[in-house]
Amino acid sequence: MLSQNEIRIRELLQNDALADQVLEIIREDEAMRHADLVRRQSEGLKNARERGVRLGRPPAKRPRKFQSIYSMYRAGKLSARAASQMLHVSPGTFKRWTLEEEAASDN
Repeated sequence: MLSQNEIRIRELLQNDALADQVLEIIREDEAMRHADLVRRQSEGLKNARERGVRLGRPPAKRPRKFQSIYSMYRAGKLSARAASQMLHVSPGTFKRWTLEEEAASDN
C-alpha cells in the first residue's frame, strides 16, 4: 500500500521508473537518519552511565510501617496482595522488598 507522499511523488513525476528511484533515495535517507539517531542516543546513554547518572524512575522508598506489615506477612496474618495494598505499592514491589529483606537477614 502506497503512502500519500508516494502517491504524490508518482503523480508529479508521471514516470514509474524515476519515481521508484526517487522513493528509494528517500527511503535510504530515512534509514540513515534513523541509524544516526539510534547511534547518538546510544552514545548519550553510554556517556551518562560513565558519568554515574542514574537513569530511569527512582526506586520507591519503603514506608515506615513496612517492618510491622512485613512481620504480619511473615507470620501468615497477611497475604502479599493485602500487604502491598496497605503499603500502597504494587505486589511486585512488595515481593521485591521481601526478597531484599530476607537477603539482608541472611547476611
